[in-house]
Order: sequence, then C-alpha cells, then structure tokens
Amino acid sequence: MHRSPAPGSPTPATAEADRIEMPVMRRSTTRQKSVAVIGGGLGGLAAAARLTSGGAAVTLFERNAQPGGKIAVHTQAGFRWDLGPSLLTMPHLLRELWRECGKGSEPPLDLVRLDSACRYRWTDGTLIEEDAAFWARPDAAGLLDHARGIYELSEDTFLAQAPDQLWRQLTLRNLVRLRHLPKLANPRTLASDVARRFRDPHVAQIFLRFATYNGSSPYRTPSAFQIIPFVEAEFGAWYVRGGMERIAAGVAALAQENGTSIRLGVTVDSIRRDGPGFRLAAGLTDLGTFDGVVCNRDAVAATGDLLPDKFRRQPNPARDPSMSGFVMLLGVRGHTPQLAHHNILFSDDYPREFADLFDARRPAVEPTVYIALSARTDPDRAPAGHENWFVLVNAPAESPGFDWTSEADGYAERVLDRIAAFGIRDLRERIVCRRFFTPADFKRRDLSWRGALYGYASHGALSAFHRPPVSVRGLPGFCFVGGATHPGGGIPLVLRSARIGAARITAHLNSLS
Repeated sequence: MHRSPAPGSPTPATAEADRIEMPVMRRSTTRQKSVAVIGGGLGGLAAAARLTSGGAAVTLFERNAQPGGKIAVHTQAGFRWDLGPSLLTMPHLLRELWRECGKGSEPPLDLVRLDSACRYRWTDGTLIEEDAAFWARPDAAGLLDHARGIYELSEDTFLAQAPDQLWRQLTLRNLVRLRHLPKLANPRTLASDVARRFRDPHVAQIFLRFATYNGSSPYRTPSAFQIIPFVEAEFGAWYVRGGMERIAAGVAALAQENGTSIRLGVTVDSIRRDGPGFRLAAGLTDLGTFDGVVCNRDAVAATGDLLPDKFRRQPNPARDPSMSGFVMLLGVRGHTPQLAHHNILFSDDYPREFADLFDARRPAVEPTVYIALSARTDPDRAPAGHENWFVLVNAPAESPGFDWTSEADGYAERVLDRIAAFGIRDLRERIVCRRFFTPADFKRRDLSWRGALYGYASHGALSAFHRPPVSVRGLPGFCFVGGATHPGGGIPLVLRSARIGAARITAHLNSLS
C-alpha cells in the first residue's frame, strides 16, 4: 500500500485489532466445507477473502454487473465519479485484511492523505478547513481527548466483537478502560453535548455533521458518536488514487486469488434449510447447498424477505430508517477556486433540515450540500480543463409523500440555487453533462430497505445495540455482514463486520463433523 504523503507515526490505537485472534478453520479429512456469500459489497468480499484463506470453498453471488456494492463508479463523457464513499479512514484495517489473508500487509492501493479532510463554508462568508490547525484548537482538542476514551473502550470490546460476545472482553486491560463507561452511557444527544463544548456556532455545526456519517440526526444520535470525529482526526482522511473503486476491486481480487468463485448477475431470492445446510435459489434456478451462508444484503430488508420463512421479521415501524441521499453527478467546465477536494456548504438552519428529513420525511427545504471534486487530487478523473462534481444532499428514505421520479429535476434546481448562494453563480452554464441518483435508485440497486443507506438510523441511547444482529437465533451457520448490521456503516465498520462474520462462520464450520 503506497502512501503519499507519508502519515505520521502509528498511534497505540492503530494496533488494537491485532490483539483479537481470529479462529482458525480446522482441516477436514472428509470434504471441504462450502460457504455461499450473498452480495458482493465490501463486507461480502472481505468475508469471502477471509473464509477462502481459511480453507473454505466460497461462492459469492452478486446481482449487479460488478462487485463492490455501494463502492461503485459511474463514467460518462470522459468523467469518472465515485458513487459511494469518497473518503477512507482507518486504512490499517485494509492492511489487517491482507495480512490475515496471508498476502502480506500492503494492499495494492495508492493512498493519498489529504491535508484538509474537508472545507466548510457558510453563506456569511465563514470558511474553515478541517486540517491539523483545526484539530489543534483548544475546543476541538478537548473533544478529541474526551472521545479518545470512548474509542479505547469500544474498539476491541464492541466494534471488533458481536454484542453477544462482550462478556469475553472483560479482561484486566479492558476493566481498566471501564472508567470511560460513563461517556458511552451518557444519555445526552450529540447535539446537546456539542452545545456544551463549543461557543462558536460554526465549529459546533461541523461536529454535528458527523452524525450524518451513519445517516442519522445529531439531535437524536447519542453523544457517544463523538467517536466519529475522533477516528477522522486520529487516523487521517485518505483518498485512493484511481478512485475509491480501487478498494472494492482490490478486495475482490484478493478473494479470487484465495479461491473465491464470484458469480455476477445472480440475485439470490430464496434460502431454505436443507438438513444441516442451506439451499439457495435464484428464481427457478437451484444454486446448490452450502454449509454456511454470509449475507451481505441490507440486513433490515433481508430479514423481512430473504430468510427462511420461520425466521423472517418485518422492519420495526418504531425505528427511523437512516437517511438516503440525492446525488448529482456533474461534469463541469472550468475551475472553481472556492472549492477543495471535499466541501460542505452548510444550511443556515440545521435543526430545520433534520426536522424536514425525519419529522416531515421530505427533502430539506434548505439542504446542506456536500461536493467532492476528486479530480483536484486525481486529474485523470475528468477531461483536461474540467471538474467532476459529486454533489450529495441528505434525503429521507423512501416516503409516500415525495415521488423522486417526478420531482428530482425540480429538487436539483433547488440544490443548484443553494450552491449559487455561496457565490458559485455560473455553475449552470458550465455543466456539460449530468446524472442523478435518488433513494429509489439506491433501493433498486442495493435492495435496501426504503432506499436507506445504513438500515436503521442510530437514534436513541441504545441504538448501537439494536441493529439487526450478525447472527440469527436458531439459524447456526448464517450471518449478516455490511453497513446495516453490527457494528455499523462506513468502510472501517463494514470491514469489522466482515471479520466478525467470518469468525462466526469459521466457528460453525469447525463444529461440523
């Protein structure tokens, strides 16, 4: 893994995951154990790579034409856009994956550490860079010091283990860290804690924004989610040269090198028990029987429509779905000096934005706008003299009160008006091509519940413990991985879920005769 520029010295937290041993698959004297992986998102690919490296015969079924799931790419008229995550944190988890799969510890990725993770702008002219100077501010440094304890307690006691295994982490080392437990048990919301810490409303709004990393409202998310800015500050903000698509392609290649068979264009729509194993089908096509199953489909949706009948559970109507997104991919002529690689143009009324999204369940009247221009760091992503704008605004999960099919064009004009309010008034005349993606598109592509990007929103003090579980009670040999299950969404946590899921399946295979 080439890194440019080189990061600082590793911190003690970087090595936390190394202390938790993965189970080893016992070699059978009778036959090789088989595993089906349903879905080729990052979680499914990483679980497949781990299981094949352990000796299982793994077949991965992906319904789309390319593996990668939400780490997707769109190309048009010489432009190239990442259609999913645009930022990588905790790159050491990719090194961990390669190392534990027996391929050394340097994935074939060219990582660029960004000096500024994001440029924040407001209509009053305020501009703040999320750089080293920002994190050195006394108020920001104070939050990081507080959040470090949350990270130290949760990293290998919660984030790296399924919740039902927490008792195994009651070691002397972790008992010492229990002094941080009140931070996790704090009943306040992220918004109320941020209000206590920051007098500058602009800086406060930056820290509220981190709740959107898991599709949630800062006014309903627990204060423990201060761990998110800590992770970004501690481990850096990285871009993968050649596009974030290289992560998915690299993990897919790793899985195939280890022996995984990847079958594209196959939508698994039936799982049933077949003796001690699982029989899978795609329509009328029998896909075979497997000793174990890793499901990388959206865990909320799949629990309701894919599991064997007696194990199905419909989504909890009392839970908020996480946010989805409205994406505009714009090919833009010329240069926009106001913008950096990552940019946030903040709403002037943040509480109303989230009230629109979660109370009224409609797109925000005055949305915050995220703009990523990866061609700033990677010029090959756009033709010479042009920029590749990835424009994202938070959007509610599918709601009967708003039809994206008929209203996407009108809402796009609202977003362009919002961008113009920040002084970028010539954007419309510089657009040479465009493509929209709506919550309905994400639902169709990913088979996600109501088009939500992360399953349930992380609302409520115990929300982290109420995600669909990795394992299904009474269904040994089956597990979920991905952003809608434990420990949550985003590249680092999805890699964590794959490690947890692979360990569960390995233990099950070892239990078979």
